Amino acid sequence: MKDWFNTLNPRERNLVTYGSFLAGLMILGLFIVQPLFENNKKLNKIIDSKSTALKIMQKQSIQVKQLQQQATKPEQTNNQSPQQIIESALQTLRLKPALDRMQSQGSNGVNVILKNANADRTMRLIANLENKHGLIISNLTINTNNKETGLIDVRLTVKAD
Repeated sequence: MKDWFNTLNPRERNLVTYGSFLAGLMILGLFIVQPLFENNKKLNKIIDSKSTALKIMQKQSIQVKQLQQQATKPEQTNNQSPQQIIESALQTLRLKPALDRMQSQGSNGVNVILKNANADRTMRLIANLENKHGLIISNLTINTNNKETGLIDVRLTVKAD
């Protein structure tokens, strides 16, 4: 190869030298530099989409925190006694017919006995009393030995904060 190169006249040697140099640069550009730039463009697009998603998630996170704070605050009961709150909740959830006895225990407590009450509605009652009205269920006994499916007997003691 060296002999062939030396046999060329100087003008042809320069042409072969510069041509091979340019061919090497083209190969370097096509197989190394161009894929790096394309990969960089793809990564920049991914970064842009992820940063947009991050901004959306940050806004949603603020909204979730606000909703959690609102959900944890019990509803104001307008200074109603626990007995009045329970009466209203029983009426709302159509559990009034299942009420066997409601006995007051001072100004802050109430014993409630439900017989043959709908189990789903009873669980909603308990959840509403605790979460919505801020009352505390201090004692709860559930008897599922009814002859009909879905009915339970419940004894619970409810106290105000």
